[in-house]
Amino acid sequence: LIILHRDLIRRKALGNFRDLLLGTARSPAMLYYLDNYLNVAEHPNENYARELLELHTLGVDGGYTEDDVKEVARAFTGWTVHDGTDDGFIFNPDVHDFEQKMVLGHKIPAERGIEDGLHVLGLLANHPMTARYIAYKLCVRFVSDAPPDSLVESAALQFIVNNGEIAPVLRHLFMSAEFQASAG
Repeated sequence: LIILHRDLIRRKALGNFRDLLLGTARSPAMLYYLDNYLNVAEHPNENYARELLELHTLGVDGGYTEDDVKEVARAFTGWTVHDGTDDGFIFNPDVHDFEQKMVLGHKIPAERGIEDGLHVLGLLANHPMTARYIAYKLCVRFVSDAPPDSLVESAALQFIVNNGEIAPVLRHLFMSAEFQASAG
């Protein structure tokens, strides 16, 4: 599973961020590691929801609330694993929470299924705090442990204007004076 997850990340890393989020959300390695394979309507499991908000998208200071974590967990009920599918993922509607949800101030209508999780991934991938958080992480990785705010903001703008495409953000970073001046 780890090798499949690593290969998924390698394939998606320079593409669209939403595609990367979707791929990891469906990854059996992620579903097992964060217990989402056990996430059912009667007992929503918040592990994946918290990781998605805190570490993958908005960041710890990204403006989400504890209620958002709970609602995101409800949106991903029924996302589980199945050995009989090509990618090891299956959506099980029998354990999904079909009630209305509210995530980051956005209403997710009732009576949908897998679309709830897809809706959340779209909200997060297109959120300005996600753009800033991803830009910050890339700047730390490639420029400095304490990157200038101006570079983070300009990289975040590249993320936004390119609809979450990672390659233009990296191109922007690698062409920046800050990158050129960074040691190593």
